[in-house]
Amino acid sequence: MILLITNKDDVTTDFIANRLNKIKANYYRLNTEDLISSVGIIIDIENNDYFLIDHKRKSSVNLSAIKSVYYRRPGIPQLTIDSLSDGEIEFINTETLYLLEGIYKILIDRFWISPIASIREAENKIYQLLIARDIGFEIPKSLITTSQEKIESFFSGLQGNCITKPIKSGRINDPEKPKVIFTSLITKNDIRLMESVCYCPMYLQNEIGKIADIRVTVVGNKVFTAKILSQEFQETMIDWRKGENSKVRHERMELPSKIEHMCVELIRRLNLQFGAIDLVLDQDSRYIFLEINPNGQWGWIEKRLGYNISGEIVNLLLTGGHKDGIL
Repeated sequence: MILLITNKDDVTTDFIANRLNKIKANYYRLNTEDLISSVGIIIDIENNDYFLIDHKRKSSVNLSAIKSVYYRRPGIPQLTIDSLSDGEIEFINTETLYLLEGIYKILIDRFWISPIASIREAENKIYQLLIARDIGFEIPKSLITTSQEKIESFFSGLQGNCITKPIKSGRINDPEKPKVIFTSLITKNDIRLMESVCYCPMYLQNEIGKIADIRVTVVGNKVFTAKILSQEFQETMIDWRKGENSKVRHERMELPSKIEHMCVELIRRLNLQFGAIDLVLDQDSRYIFLEINPNGQWGWIEKRLGYNISGEIVNLLLTGGHKDGIL
């Protein structure tokens, strides 16, 4: 049996569920925000009985029967009960969150796409750069600092401008005004305005004159490469995600074999089964590593370019990564 761990709104997991439905594979989708509210749990350690109880479907899932796990985007379990205080609600939600972590531990010896500990480690962009450089990727000149003096020194050593981006996630979860911080350009005129560096570490890289952005989706040893023609629109030149411009053209492409092998090696070194790698193709036709999202989106690439990414993920889940599948 295959377990999909995600949330209700995760469209990417829908691609996998549709594939599994098509071949009538045995799977269960756990939308983790439903824990306690509509999905109960039995963990009987003495008798080695571990079950999810789906109250809506009136069915149960034997965790001991799970062979493979696709870990996507779990939602945080949240319970609201008017008769309880905020402190009591917080206690219950924390208990439920740690229950979820316990479920992961029960399944730790199964085949995962990808192991949670590996995903969490690989999300660190500083660590990514160190590993990528060690493998042989070209990387931008990079500085993470809380020193404005160091920023000014870094900038003065560049031929042109630099960019700044979040070390982890650009999402600001403000209930009233949620925001997203994109990769942004910094010019010499901006340097003196960066006084906030003393409150928050700043992540800087030299600006790269690029021909296109390259998204490399690696599943096991399979590589799917999309060339994103981000330079055709002003708003997507620095960060192709900005504005979510649906007119940005995507093309299939093949990487040079050396770069492709390095992408697969990066996944291996990070102990992942999946990775969404961002490269840029610069004006000298060099491939430069930017970052890897160990649990990134890929559904739009499959839809636009017809790549069989979902099929490869399902193959890995069905075979436990031991051999090639048939999809």
